[in-house]
Amino acid sequence: MFLLIFRSTCGDLLKHMRVNNRNETNMNKKNIITILFAFATMTGRAQDVNTCLPIAERILTAAQNHTPDDINELLAPDFRFTNIKQPIAAKVLKQIIVQMPAMTGWELASAKKDSTGLMLRYTITKPDSTTSEATILFNADNLVLEANLIQGKISLQKSNPTAKAQSEVSMVRVPIHRHNGLPIVTVIIDGRPCNMFFDTGAPNVILNSEYFDHNISGQVMGSGGHGAVGRGSVSGMHHVKLMDMSGITLNETDIMISDLSNLETVGVAVHGILGQSFYKNFDILFDFKGDEIVLLTPETTHQWLLNEGYRCLTVKGVKKGHLLVFDCQVGSEPAVLAFDSGAQSNLLTNDWPQQHPSTVKGIKKDHLIGYGDGRASITKGKTTLTLGGRTFKNQQTAFSDVSHLKKNKGIDGLFGCEVLAKQKLLISYKRQELMLID
Repeated sequence: MFLLIFRSTCGDLLKHMRVNNRNETNMNKKNIITILFAFATMTGRAQDVNTCLPIAERILTAAQNHTPDDINELLAPDFRFTNIKQPIAAKVLKQIIVQMPAMTGWELASAKKDSTGLMLRYTITKPDSTTSEATILFNADNLVLEANLIQGKISLQKSNPTAKAQSEVSMVRVPIHRHNGLPIVTVIIDGRPCNMFFDTGAPNVILNSEYFDHNISGQVMGSGGHGAVGRGSVSGMHHVKLMDMSGITLNETDIMISDLSNLETVGVAVHGILGQSFYKNFDILFDFKGDEIVLLTPETTHQWLLNEGYRCLTVKGVKKGHLLVFDCQVGSEPAVLAFDSGAQSNLLTNDWPQQHPSTVKGIKKDHLIGYGDGRASITKGKTTLTLGGRTFKNQQTAFSDVSHLKKNKGIDGLFGCEVLAKQKLLISYKRQELMLID
């Protein structure tokens, strides 16, 4: 994940609440007609304005609705964002679209063609009736070469580098305590013991703004990613000198902060979420019955398992984004599920009980709490999950909106702590596999 640090005039934009009002997005038709007529007269239709305008409309609509998924086809192969080039430039634009400050409408202000291409300039109206400017530059093939939707200088910073073990360490045992089934580990952050959810479903480390200050100057625009009940938002960055988890350390790094107060319903202070970026280069053995997580350097894993006398059943998976995905069965129905140690119960699409009623029993209304918007009403039931030929019965399963997983990665849901409570399991992101361990 990349964070966008805004260091000049865009700080005030971040204060506005998100608004999605389609009734106010119509542009001033008379102005458009006048501009297009003048532009067509000047250029002699050297570039297809009628093609570029709907594309610009799609970019602006995506920004208003915070939906960046369908913009790749609109971008030129050499699309750039200031001095940032592809493929990072497209990721930067998508993050801006995800976290775009509220806009109630836009109006085409000018259209100008020069040696660089066709520049469409828009005036964006915000909920408080103030305005800002956006520009979209098209190349000769009517593809977007630049899209500047927000005023202000932007610098790019890669967040949350991977932690490293001390050179002589190949295996680390990390004690865990569980609250409501979720694993919590102790991480020392700048000398302070902190409770962190060990959450492989989170791509990055996130600190709770309740306990950590926004100590880096400048405004931050970045996506905290999807949680169980919605999308989380980043409120700032905190510079950490040293993070230490049982000898696995991360030095001098900037970490996202977000409001995680809704996670403190587990009854303990939650200082943050320890996401996958911290430990992705390690193999991770979850031993809930032994109250520990074991982190191993991948080249030593097989010998260590042999020395411990474990018998292992290996299940091959596929990496999709930061998630490791496996072919499973729920009841007799095939399902593509991702492993997530931050999933208190298994999770499937909200229409699963209607589509496969024979696979679910004991359906009841409940609620789900997680990183995101706070609390969501859902249905729950019990299912039977088969993974690698091994069957896990009476799995608590929540049925909720996982459309972001289904649409972007073809994933039907998640499995996590329900399986971990019954099965010792090792995950290897490097080898894209898990091992069921006896």
